[in-house]
Amino acid sequence: MIFMMGTVFGSFFTLAVYRIPLKKDITHERSFCPTCNHKLGFWDMIPILSYLLARGKCRYCGEKIRIRYLVLEALSGTVFLAEYIALNMHFPYLEVGKIAFFISFVFMYVTIAIMSGIDKESRNIHKGLIVFGFIMQGLYILYLYIVNQTSMYRYGMYLCIMICFYIIDTVSRKKTGQSKYLLQILMLCSYIGAVLGIKLLGVVVVLALIMMFFDYLHKKNIKETRVGFLLGMSAIFIAIIQTFITYM
Repeated sequence: MIFMMGTVFGSFFTLAVYRIPLKKDITHERSFCPTCNHKLGFWDMIPILSYLLARGKCRYCGEKIRIRYLVLEALSGTVFLAEYIALNMHFPYLEVGKIAFFISFVFMYVTIAIMSGIDKESRNIHKGLIVFGFIMQGLYILYLYIVNQTSMYRYGMYLCIMICFYIIDTVSRKKTGQSKYLLQILMLCSYIGAVLGIKLLGVVVVLALIMMFFDYLHKKNIKETRVGFLLGMSAIFIAIIQTFITYM
């Protein structure tokens, strides 16, 4: 059940990554084939299964569907299942604290996964998603504060840092007409820091730098490196590892 839920989110990611940069609706408009624009039916939108039954092609125009959709759905289901196992949860006997943590992880994963996908496609980190991530993380931190499990200090510090970078980027965009990629990276780092803390943020940055090095060796062009994508994937990986260490 958890794996299937993850695959549904994985399917949603591909939709969001495609539509958000185009400023299209991601919740009410039905999915469609980007080639023939045919509206997809229920049997066309079952994660993994629909792709396999259609043999990786659109049932209406025969256009080949990129295999990344299948990979992302399977990977997303695996991530959800790994986090569920790491939390040592036993359905239906679920602890409130673990449920809250799992929900916060889902929102973190959704936010970072979509941001990473958009960055990989267009080398642009969506600021609105960072703000959404901070709001969701703020609700979780507020819950922990109410049950006396944490303070609001760390979250507030990173929130203030993000707001400063956000204002600087907004002013810069009005003057130059475009957003600064470096400021977007710094805002993303502030969000990762609010979720994982300063120590794990350092681990995420180091891991992303290692991947950047190998990416540069492959492409020989630093401008083609999607730093936000590498940071996002590193953050999700470290978050799962942290859960295993904490709860297993």
